[in-house]
Amino acid sequence: MRLLRWFFRAKTRYNVHSPFVFRFTEKVVEDKRKFYAFRDIEILRKLLLKDHKVLKIKDYGAGSLVSGEKERSVRSLVKYSATMPLYCRFLFYIIKEYKPKTMLEMGTSVGISTLYQSRAAMDAKFITIEGDAGIAEVARQNLTRMKATNVKQMVGTFEEKLEPALKELKTLDYAFIDGNHREKPTIEYFEKCLEYANDNSVFVFDDIHWTQGMEDAWNTIIAHPRVTLSIDMYFFGLVFFRKDFKKKEAIAIARQSWKPWIMGFLK
Repeated sequence: MRLLRWFFRAKTRYNVHSPFVFRFTEKVVEDKRKFYAFRDIEILRKLLLKDHKVLKIKDYGAGSLVSGEKERSVRSLVKYSATMPLYCRFLFYIIKEYKPKTMLEMGTSVGISTLYQSRAAMDAKFITIEGDAGIAEVARQNLTRMKATNVKQMVGTFEEKLEPALKELKTLDYAFIDGNHREKPTIEYFEKCLEYANDNSVFVFDDIHWTQGMEDAWNTIIAHPRVTLSIDMYFFGLVFFRKDFKKKEAIAIARQSWKPWIMGFLK
C-alpha cells in the first residue's frame, strides 16, 4: 500500500515546475551515465556474494525485516542489507551534482554504498560510522582493497560516535542516514546533524517508507521549519535547507520510465 500511495502521487521530469527540482530530475533521477567506479564496485559486490563467512552480529538498530538472526554470513549482509546498485548510483549522482566537501554516512554495513559515495567526491572529507565491529572490519577490508583513502571509519554506536564525527567535520554538507530505522532515533539524528548543516546541505534518509514509524519520522523531518524542500524517491528521502526557495515544497519524484504515460502535455 505504501508503494502504491507513493507511486500515484509521484511526479516525473514532465510535470515538475521548480527549476531546482527539474534539474534534480535531470541530473540525478534520469542520469544513466556509467562510470568506471560502478563496474569496479559491482565486481566487488559479486565477490562478496560468494563469501559465506559467518559473522556474529550485534544489531543496534531496528533489526532486519529479512533476518533476525544473531549470526549472518557476509553473503547475507550483501544480499539483504547492502544498498542496491540502482540506489547506489543515485547516491553517486546526488554527490556529483551538489559537490559536498564534508560528508557523513551513518551505517557503513560492508562498505558498498560507502564506496559509491566516496568515488563521487574524492576530495571530500568523509566519515562513515558502523556500530558492529565485525561488519566494520569487513568494510575496512573492502575500503582498503578499493583504495578509498578519503574515507575515515568510526566504529561504535551512533550515540557514541555521531557527535565526535560532527565535531571533526565542523560543518555538514551531506549526510546519508542509513541505520537504526526507528522513528525516535531517526528524528534525533536529524536534529543533531541539523546543528551542523548550512544552507547548501543535503541530507538523504534511507528506507523512509520501511515502516509506519519511519514514515512518521519522515513527516516530522520534512515539517521542520528549516527544511525548505523535500524530495521523496520512495526508497530515499532528501531534504534541503536553501533559503532562496520562495515557499516550502514537498514532492515525490519517480523516473519517467516508471510512469511512461506522463508526458509534457500533462501538468
